[in-house]
Amino acid sequence: MMSEQLANYHKILYSEEEVSQRVDELAADVIARYRGTETMFVSLLNGAQPFTAKLMFAIQRLDPTFHPNVQSMIISHYGPNREPGEMRLVTDLPPEYRDLTGLRAVVLDDLIDRGKTLLYAAEHLRERGAERVESIVLVRKRKDPPVDSNVVLVGFDDVPDVWLTGMGMDDHGIAPEANRWAAWIAIANSGE
Repeated sequence: MMSEQLANYHKILYSEEEVSQRVDELAADVIARYRGTETMFVSLLNGAQPFTAKLMFAIQRLDPTFHPNVQSMIISHYGPNREPGEMRLVTDLPPEYRDLTGLRAVVLDDLIDRGKTLLYAAEHLRERGAERVESIVLVRKRKDPPVDSNVVLVGFDDVPDVWLTGMGMDDHGIAPEANRWAAWIAIANSGE
């Protein structure tokens, strides 16, 4: 079944094992960077769900005494037919976590493409009082000029600028939410 599923893609960029290994390395970096800080991690749904879950499980496994505060927001710039549109906040942080005064906010996302979502999220979190906003992404697409958006940690850098699927990135050409929860990252046939 797995080989049939993977046959639908031009190329598997990163296998499940490669993704797991890289996320474990990111987890160690997160622990070292944020231990002892007042930090809220903000997962951008829906894309960041698989990455965030995998990262948090890795952090717990590596250091059970490190307890990240993880909250979620939904930001979208897609219309009903997946066409790009105006950036908008769909779901804000829970009310009890909206005052970020004195905190560092770290945005977690599956990928950085043009950087607009991360910039929008950072601006919103600064309006909520965050003293500093940084981003951690699983995948950074190759762009000229490169896109930064306060990215401090990247899982896979310099990835081809094509439609990707797996680990939070869906393949809507197959079905709504197709492969978002796949543990690998591939180039999607339907994105070309």
